[in-house]
Amino acid sequence: MHTISSAPVTGDDAVDELADAVTHLVRSWRSAGRRVPNAAHSTLALLQLAGLLDEGEHRIGEIAELRGVDQSVVSRQVGELQARGLACRRPDPSDRRAGLVSLTPDGHALVVRTRTRGRDLVRSALERSDAGDVHTVARLVAALAEEIEARADELTGIS
Repeated sequence: MHTISSAPVTGDDAVDELADAVTHLVRSWRSAGRRVPNAAHSTLALLQLAGLLDEGEHRIGEIAELRGVDQSVVSRQVGELQARGLACRRPDPSDRRAGLVSLTPDGHALVVRTRTRGRDLVRSALERSDAGDVHTVARLVAALAEEIEARADELTGIS
């Protein structure tokens, strides 16, 4: 687990400022992704799925659980990747009723290109930033993501 120790955040101003900044970052990232030439086939959701498949073969159910979505969503997205020649399915040898999904070489190439472009964009955007500050922010964001994920069950009582 990532941790950054200091005084606890008690005021809403700092929390609101960070939440607004993260929201703005996500919107900017999505907006930049829509501007990539020939990106019609690479929506953020499909790219996330391709990135997961780049780690190895998975069953649809495993992918759905890892991404926190319904199996029907993953099945539809895998179908889109298949239609574009970016993914393929094969029967699971341990359970012939299930299938395994993996990337094709073209799918892997898309993941590599996308990661490279994203890294280049972030590197360019951070060129005036101190490397130590970047590492600190990265650790803080990772710690925040882990804490939010760990506390997500607390949201079930909110209506």
